[in-house]
Amino acid sequence: MKLIAINNKTKLIVFILIILISFYRSPYIFLNGRFIAEEANHHYLFALNNNFISNIFYYIELAGYYNIVPNIFTWIATIVSIENAPYVTVYSSFIIILILPYLTLFRESILFKTYSQKVIGSLILFLSPPLVVELWLNTLNSQIYLCLISILILFMVNLSNFQKKFNNFLIFVSGFSGIYTCALLPFFIHKYIKDKNNYNFTNVIILTSSNIVQVGLIIYSKINNKLHSSVLSNEYNIEIFSNFIYNIIAKPFFGRDLTHVIWNNLSFFGQNYNLYILFFLSSILILLLFNLKKILNIIKKDYVIIYLVLIFITISSIVLLGSLNNQISGRYAAISGIIVILIVFDLSFKVENKLISKFLSILILLSLFTGIYEFRPKYKVNLKNPDHNYLKLLDCLNCPEWKSEIK
Repeated sequence: MKLIAINNKTKLIVFILIILISFYRSPYIFLNGRFIAEEANHHYLFALNNNFISNIFYYIELAGYYNIVPNIFTWIATIVSIENAPYVTVYSSFIIILILPYLTLFRESILFKTYSQKVIGSLILFLSPPLVVELWLNTLNSQIYLCLISILILFMVNLSNFQKKFNNFLIFVSGFSGIYTCALLPFFIHKYIKDKNNYNFTNVIILTSSNIVQVGLIIYSKINNKLHSSVLSNEYNIEIFSNFIYNIIAKPFFGRDLTHVIWNNLSFFGQNYNLYILFFLSSILILLLFNLKKILNIIKKDYVIIYLVLIFITISSIVLLGSLNNQISGRYAAISGIIVILIVFDLSFKVENKLISKFLSILILLSLFTGIYEFRPKYKVNLKNPDHNYLKLLDCLNCPEWKSEIK
């Protein structure tokens, strides 16, 4: 009992540190508030001019899907003064971000079983490279964190009645906030078939309902030519494949800056990036073939890896099919990138070969170190490339302040 108390105390300290580190990333947003893109010119504007019922069912036809999170919180923002309205969306999205490491630390899971796994897992799901600044503190992209929360719920065990109801609520909000969580329906169905109970059945009903709504809206928008022209019409070529490997396989471990350094200094293939991709894939294929028997044994024993691999394929397919302007980066690469890290993390504890296990553990440590380095982009580094100054998403760089705009 004493050891459990010590572990819980340490986990609480880790969670508090995560909160404190959050303020380091973007003190400006926390202190001044911020609306970003459609939060203001779509959701908040609509909420100001319509009642709660109309607002709760509002969706942007150009996007094609329904996102309940900005609908709720921009409506709440209309209740406070217009000067303080952005604080509502900032701190509400912050709570959603914190739910992820909180559940990792304080829920029993077959993905994060031990105390150390929970601590490392909470850091992976908070500051690893795929969680780019584009996702930070805005309700529009809370759907990314909510999908990751739903994936985490998939692996939870030994839940109390309150925890089950809270999970049902989170699944509801997640399913009606974007298509990513809706894509998890087959996995929740399988979980219900495997462990028949009301809790799992409720999750299946919620996700079935959200799928009907989200897919229905996408089809409606596409048929009526209201959906963005680039969505569901991606051009598939070797360049998109290269971007996929770079953003979803390489960057989750090496980060943006280190990946660029390696990419630009490996000159044995010149500037033909496609040859790099073929070399990388060939190396991975050879590694898999030499360890095929061991990999199959791991898969047979544990369905966690099967789930993670299939979720990776599912989410990646959605990104390849429905991303805006053929993008396979930023917010579109976040969930798949995190799942890649989780696959490596899980395998690092399960492979019997010590050399491979250590190699996978090094990859996880590298991911955490690069995540820490890129958690708050460096001002001087970003000034060298002002068109891609990621710090502007966290600080007000040459922009009007909200209260000045109001005046």
